[in-house]
Amino acid sequence: MPTSKITLKNFRCFESLDLELSPKVNFFYGKNGSGKTSILEAIYLCSSGKSFKSSNISALINQNNKQGFKVSLFDGKTGHIIEINKHISKPIEIKYNNQKTSIAKLARKKPATAIHNQTFSFADASPDFRRKLLDRAIFISNKRFSHTWFGYYRSLKQRNALLKQNTANTDPWDDSLIEHGEALNKIRKEFHNNTMEELKGLIENISKIHKPSYLKDINIIFRQGWDENQSLRQCAEENNNKDKLRRTTTKGPHKADIKFYIGNIDAKQILSRGEQKLFSILWCCSQHRVLKNTHNLDPTLIIDDIKSELDNNLMSVFIEALNYIENQVIFSCIDDQFSSKIKSNFEDFKKFHVEQLHY
Repeated sequence: MPTSKITLKNFRCFESLDLELSPKVNFFYGKNGSGKTSILEAIYLCSSGKSFKSSNISALINQNNKQGFKVSLFDGKTGHIIEINKHISKPIEIKYNNQKTSIAKLARKKPATAIHNQTFSFADASPDFRRKLLDRAIFISNKRFSHTWFGYYRSLKQRNALLKQNTANTDPWDDSLIEHGEALNKIRKEFHNNTMEELKGLIENISKIHKPSYLKDINIIFRQGWDENQSLRQCAEENNNKDKLRRTTTKGPHKADIKFYIGNIDAKQILSRGEQKLFSILWCCSQHRVLKNTHNLDPTLIIDDIKSELDNNLMSVFIEALNYIENQVIFSCIDDQFSSKIKSNFEDFKKFHVEQLHY
């Protein structure tokens, strides 16, 4: 559901702020420190109960009023309201239509994809980060995933505990690990394959106008965390002695990764930082389109600080990609150099100068 209005009270640098947004494209610009990222952060908070900048929710409280903050979001299409309250001495409180709800339910009711500083270096990030990004998208779209994910990692934790105790027999947890691990891998592969199809279509559409040849040469491989030609049970049996020696489970879905290549060469060795950033954006947009087209969700796309390291040619590719994002887009930039190009492409476009809003 698109955000129609958002209200901030004592959130970050804002003591009070009310904004009405477009259901399509929204652009915030202003100098560093003006608060544009904080607005995007507040919108994402109403989707996830979390910040994409800080793991400490208390750090989001305005320093002039350290008692707490409140963020309210309104969807004019459905009339639904989300409220996030955080008191300095209490846990975060999430309400959906005046009823308390969990972060898990919130993420599915108000899904969002956030592309930010960490995400921009997707190809250069750790495997753990890439797994988390994939798993969050699946978590939003697949209710079975949570049970499967927790089942696998609970089994993994218990098995590793036995290995660390130098216990010879890990059988009590092996079957659970394998059952949940195979199911987890199947769900991940399916979502990855759907993302690849969306990325292929997105690149084909962009290439009708722009000619970024490296995009056509991109090869993206999902690595499941063990030999592709083995079942997880075969892998566990083969690596049993190694696991006991190292006192940890050496292979499995917890080692899964997504690797990016240009031909057969690691993409980060060929692409410039700007090209890596653009590709990371397109990859996340493709995951975003899977949520929309495969799972019939209406997620908001949030992109923070779009312009850094993108030259004019790369920006033109990004602007073209916006034509294929059918739902709400909210993004920020330091300057206003290119909004006229975007405005000419979209009827429902709103621009905000954050310095004028900040009070």
